[in-house]
Amino acid sequence: MKIKFYLLAFTCMLGVFTSCDNAETDVTPDTETDTGTTGEASPETNTEESDDYTFDSDVTYIVLNGTSISVTGSGVTVASSVATITAPGTYSVSGSLTDGQLVVDAATSGKVKIILNGANVVSAANAPLYIKNATKAILYLTPETTNSLADGSANTLDGALYSAPKLSIWGSGTLTVTGKADGGIVTGSGLIIEDGVYQVTATESTIKSDKNIIIDGGTFTLAAGNDGIHGEEALTFNGGNIVISKSEEGIESAAITINAGANIQLTSTDDGVNASSGDDSSDNHIYINGGYLYVNATGDGIDSNGYIDMTDGVVVVNGPTTNSNGAIDYDKTFTISGGLLIAAGSSGMTQAPSTSSTQNSAKITFSSSKQANQLVRVQDASGNNIVTFSPAKTYQSLVVSSPSLVKGSSYTVYTGGSSTGTATNGLYEGGTYTAGTQSATFTVSNAVTSVSGN
Repeated sequence: MKIKFYLLAFTCMLGVFTSCDNAETDVTPDTETDTGTTGEASPETNTEESDDYTFDSDVTYIVLNGTSISVTGSGVTVASSVATITAPGTYSVSGSLTDGQLVVDAATSGKVKIILNGANVVSAANAPLYIKNATKAILYLTPETTNSLADGSANTLDGALYSAPKLSIWGSGTLTVTGKADGGIVTGSGLIIEDGVYQVTATESTIKSDKNIIIDGGTFTLAAGNDGIHGEEALTFNGGNIVISKSEEGIESAAITINAGANIQLTSTDDGVNASSGDDSSDNHIYINGGYLYVNATGDGIDSNGYIDMTDGVVVVNGPTTNSNGAIDYDKTFTISGGLLIAAGSSGMTQAPSTSSTQNSAKITFSSSKQANQLVRVQDASGNNIVTFSPAKTYQSLVVSSPSLVKGSSYTVYTGGSSTGTATNGLYEGGTYTAGTQSATFTVSNAVTSVSGN
């Protein structure tokens, strides 16, 4: 975590506000431009500011009582089962609504900070949490609390949690979001998620922003009818344990960056990781600088309508079984200088990293399709493991890039056999390999060595 809290800040965040002065955090501030104050805010990129993670001692308490709402403090109007926050400030929300709504429509510019302290809202016809207007909205998930938002099919907004202005979410509590009409967590501007536990299901995208998304940490269980995580302009993973169990496209943005600390596992019926934009400009880019990425895609596994750069990390791809897609697909270049890449899939559109790469790769094409869940192994002349992998689907090509592929050295490819090692998503570590059938031998001669296997 980037944030270091003083003891006073912890006390304030747990709800003991009446005796607290303003809390402080150790965060380097960023600058940003305020949104307007009339109508919905114009889309803006979200960046962190030093006061995003502090609360005032003056807190308004909103208590949800099934079909009614009670308020202690100022800045909130109530009409039946709808509470509207009309001014910047800090608001604590607890309790449940069986059919109601929490709306943020701040009349003046300023940040609205909402502490979810065991808040559960269902809204049949609207977004249960609709942030219409504020300079920025901050949600805090109180530790050891479970919070939930669920809409109905009549909701006309893009998400069950919909924010027109910039939105940042933090805190170690749990947030469950059910989007029956459209998306789950959706912002018209940028989104930052620091930590927390998220369980999101949606008929469209589970997490979406019309600008940028930054995920610094947290645990995510996502099931989407469309994209798992979609950032229209930029999507950055600095951390987080993310499982996308269902999606059409797992991750999509014009620019995707995966850094050390991120652990992403996704399943998609189309592309797994897709760098694309409305005009499909050549600036579309995937950067993999570390972390772990596992893709099981029916379409392209990793697809960039532009460039891919990989400097570190582990990437494992179970790509398509049909020749109309590839485990790796890029329009410009794929430059790899570090990390481990394994991509299994069909052979019709097989691409390896570019020949301009400084780390060597092997592109292995087999004479016939190989069975799913059958080992394929690449080892050096001394029998040391380069890759031992059990693809999840039938495959006819395998692309491997590793620091252990050394120019001038010889390697052998086996199919079948067994291993006593430990497998994670089909990739084995340690143990002893009992050889199956020798498929090919090759010597690394260039940045990309093409290999024909039996």
